Amino acid sequence: MMEPRRASTAPAILAIAAIAATALGWFAVERMARLAEGLADSAGSPHAWHLIAWQALILAMLCLVGLSLVLARRRDEALAGEAGLRAVLDAASNSVALIDGGCRVVLVNARVEELFGYHRDELLGQSIEVLLPDVLGILGSPAAADGTPVLRRDLGPLRGVETRGRRKDGGTFPVEFSVGVVRKGGAAGAACILHDISGRLREEARLRDAYRALRFANDRLRGVVEGTGDMIAALDRDRRFIVLNDAYRRTFERLFGRRVEPGMRLDDALGHRPEELTRLRSRWDRALRGERFHEVAEYPDPDGATAHLELAFSPIRDDSGALIGAGQVIRDITDRVESHEALRRNAVELAAVAASRATAYSALQDAYEELKRAESRLVQAEKLSALGQLIAGVAHEINNPLAFVGNDLAILQRDVVGLVRLIRLYREVTPELARTHPEVAAEVAELADEMDLDYALEHLGGLTGRARDGLERIRRIVRDLRDFARMDEGEMDEADLKAGLASTVNIVAGLARDRDVAVATELGDLPPVSCAPGKIHQVVLNLLINAVDASPRGSTVTLRTRPDGPDGVAVEVIDRGEGIAEAHRGRIFDPFFTTKPVGQGTGLGLSISYGIVQDHGGRIEVESAPGKGSRFTVHLPVKPPARRRAASKAMVSDGK
Repeated sequence: MMEPRRASTAPAILAIAAIAATALGWFAVERMARLAEGLADSAGSPHAWHLIAWQALILAMLCLVGLSLVLARRRDEALAGEAGLRAVLDAASNSVALIDGGCRVVLVNARVEELFGYHRDELLGQSIEVLLPDVLGILGSPAAADGTPVLRRDLGPLRGVETRGRRKDGGTFPVEFSVGVVRKGGAAGAACILHDISGRLREEARLRDAYRALRFANDRLRGVVEGTGDMIAALDRDRRFIVLNDAYRRTFERLFGRRVEPGMRLDDALGHRPEELTRLRSRWDRALRGERFHEVAEYPDPDGATAHLELAFSPIRDDSGALIGAGQVIRDITDRVESHEALRRNAVELAAVAASRATAYSALQDAYEELKRAESRLVQAEKLSALGQLIAGVAHEINNPLAFVGNDLAILQRDVVGLVRLIRLYREVTPELARTHPEVAAEVAELADEMDLDYALEHLGGLTGRARDGLERIRRIVRDLRDFARMDEGEMDEADLKAGLASTVNIVAGLARDRDVAVATELGDLPPVSCAPGKIHQVVLNLLINAVDASPRGSTVTLRTRPDGPDGVAVEVIDRGEGIAEAHRGRIFDPFFTTKPVGQGTGLGLSISYGIVQDHGGRIEVESAPGKGSRFTVHLPVKPPARRRAASKAMVSDGK
């Protein structure tokens, strides 16, 4: 709050004072003039005295007016100075109180009002102990019998004295005050600058607690830094070491031959090793630019060995994020690197051993698989050989009675024609026989009615013809059996697959009828194929038998042949069965794998078929979906590869 500004001296007051002074001077001049006239009468010169009196009056008036103006000017300047002082005090950031020699408040600024809760008018003329109850012992001393305090004569400037302040509501708070003393003549005064230090004391307490915590953390950090086996160091922005542990010192001295201490610059520590200094400084500079990275470096030990060190650099920032330095953690990984190198060498050796063992195992596995295939082929060949011998024997045995039955039937057919003619001739003389031999005629008539002679004579030729057709059909079946009996023949030869496949269909026709499955053939014209016909017939027979077994009753199995490009043929066996499950599709050609019930399949048919087709340089493709049936397609080249033919001939020459 500002004091009301005092008005300067008005000009009217100065004029009145000048008139009063003039009148007083005029009166004094007149009295002197009268006195001078009395003297002049005696001396004889009155006008000279009047002139002197007027001049003195004018001079006195001028002096009086000038003095009045000077005093008024000084008063105005004093008032302006006081107003300026008030303005400065009110603008000050601290609380300021001016006291006189009796330690009474003569002036306060607005900060005092805010701090203590008083209006300045309530403080003017009050003792300073109203604000600072403990300060009189410092500022004043009793000078009168009544104990009224006055400023101490030996009081000088005071700085940062801590005491307590008292607010208007009676509350106290810590205050720091400074005092400046002004003495002029016998009077004295002082300016007290007051500062509330409650916040500072709280901050100092907080800082003391933080410092204790920091000391504790620093001690713990030092224990961790010194207790770890890693090497730890930190540099400031000037590349000066600020943190070092004993492990780093020892390693630095061992590698570079110089001991480093906190406060030493990196350039000074490695001044004798310029190449190492350049390399280390480039790494530290990356971290001092804010980069975090790690790398592995090799350093030669004085004893000639190589030390492998893992270097980790990271920037150090303050709470505001400003970069203030960089830290480094070094770990000796020589043992780990050597262990890894030994493990790598062992791994290479083990890999070589494993590769050789894998090669040997693969060769053994291939040999085992080939042995299994050979065994399966041998078993099937033995079975087919036995079956072929059996069929050949049966066919031979059937051929003997079939030959004479056929011959006898041909003679019977010839004789039946004559007998029919003879009977017809006998029937023409029946009336004569009835007249001459009625008993014989009656017996002949009865026998003719009993055997329906007319029907027999009419159909006897047809019966003998159908019998000959049946014998011819039996002959074809025996021929097909003999052809099938030669399936174990392995010599390559050009063959017409169409005719051989037709006989194969005849072989499986009986099984198809029992299963109520029709076998349809779509045998297109094929070029002659160089193959082992018996083995190819065996493949198709196995596929047809599997297709019939997989087909439901009333369905159809289709055997189809077609050219397969300019140099091959294709044989397809298609059924409408349940199809092959995805889990089984990759194993259907494995030896002894079967999905048929126990006792109904050996699991060798498809495996043997696969081997036979491969031996001919061909391939078998399978298309199947559950519930939609299967399609097996055998692709055979017209001319198998030379290697395949040579292998087949070798097998034949070896008796296989």
